[in-house]
Amino acid sequence: MTNTNETSEIKNIIDRALQQNPENKEIIKAFAPVIIMQRQLAQQSSSKKIDCSLIDKEKLKAGVPVINQVNLFLPEEPLKEVTLSIASAVKEGIPKLTEAIDKISALIQEDKINPADYFRASLESENKTAAEWENNLKISPSNASFLMSLVSRVVLERRAKEITEALDKFDWEEGYCPICGSFPSIALIEEEGGKRFLHCSSCGQYWRFTRISCPYCEKETVQGMEYFYVENKTQEAAFVCDKCKKYLVTLYRAGKVFARDMDISAISLIHMDIIMQGKGYEPMTACVWNVLS
Repeated sequence: MTNTNETSEIKNIIDRALQQNPENKEIIKAFAPVIIMQRQLAQQSSSKKIDCSLIDKEKLKAGVPVINQVNLFLPEEPLKEVTLSIASAVKEGIPKLTEAIDKISALIQEDKINPADYFRASLESENKTAAEWENNLKISPSNASFLMSLVSRVVLERRAKEITEALDKFDWEEGYCPICGSFPSIALIEEEGGKRFLHCSSCGQYWRFTRISCPYCEKETVQGMEYFYVENKTQEAAFVCDKCKKYLVTLYRAGKVFARDMDISAISLIHMDIIMQGKGYEPMTACVWNVLS
């Protein structure tokens, strides 16, 4: 499928989401330009590819994700254009961030900020980098972290495609992502056979997982695990585990008539996040759209 067709399809998916969930139209419209840009950029190949021969399938089988075997963020990765493109999309969807994003973009164009610096090491170092940008360049660390998390998705989605193409099939039975180690943002239960699939918002990976276990704490009994539904919306639910107090927004797919983008689906179900967090539960993973406190 060409890039133009991909963009057209994602726009159709967004339009359907707006029709089906008009109560969430503001947040859908806010993230729509970002998701469209992320998908376009993720379709492009990275100029610097990782060495997939270093990935051990036996370690994968033992539950060690790729990110713990190979560095997925190469220091020489040219991220300037990716970051500026994402920044433009953020301004389109969330105009109130225009001034802050313009300041960061100007610093990137002047080579005073190198986006690759943000991904050089661990999460602790990433936060440290954002703090250094605040101290030295007087920019908001929260805005910088928000922007770079959106850039991260592009890089990791490209890596996920590289890896799955190189490894073909591999064994994975964990509740966290085999590529980047993140917990899922949404689940999909197929109509035929009732299989449950988990989706990672950090890299876009999609994998099958048992329906009788909690992906987060691995509790295996159906007792203490429930599904909450919104009245008259039987295809939308939230899986809840009373052991770890986590929830997972879940969709039931009746047929495969329309294409689906799982991030748009997750954003469209923000009302489930509001309900579940109001009941004292936490999402299995924090996304840029579901951190409501």
